[in-house]
Amino acid sequence: MEGATAAAPTYIGLSGAPQCEPFLEYYYWALENGCGGLNILGSTGEANSLAHEDRRKVMQRAAESLDKSKLMVGTATPSLNETIGLTLHAAQLSFSVALILPPYFYKPATSAGLIEWYSALDEALTGLPIELYFYNFPQMTGINIPVEVIVALAERFPNRFTGIKARPMTSTTASKCWRPCRA
Repeated sequence: MEGATAAAPTYIGLSGAPQCEPFLEYYYWALENGCGGLNILGSTGEANSLAHEDRRKVMQRAAESLDKSKLMVGTATPSLNETIGLTLHAAQLSFSVALILPPYFYKPATSAGLIEWYSALDEALTGLPIELYFYNFPQMTGINIPVEVIVALAERFPNRFTGIKARPMTSTTASKCWRPCRA
């Protein structure tokens, strides 16, 4: 992915289900007006408010309608198995990048535990070309992904862990891990 990547909203109807046509109109508009890519089903996209089947539907509709090389999709949940399932679905739909929050429910997360969790995700994706970006958003998750975890995973899996979206990003993190995420 190149250029500015915009967080994309998911429009939700009164029934609580995602409304595909309004979000597609926004996606087309953003891409036609200078965005290099779109992040769908991130925090702005209400991913954690949606049922997994609804998330799959949004992914499917976006994949059918848009250039997947310009799409990043949030697939993380606190459950490793559910994160694997959603990320496999994204890979099967040919998304180029998945945005992955840390497993944010149980705290504190150790560096070793985070490395093991992300490594298990990589193993489940063996043979699939989807890249993973870390989504470091401690204000919402209560977990700050340590720089040493990011560096260790980027060194161990350089073709898988290739970027980061972070809030806040310290100058130390930025100098070591901004896209591309290489140590």
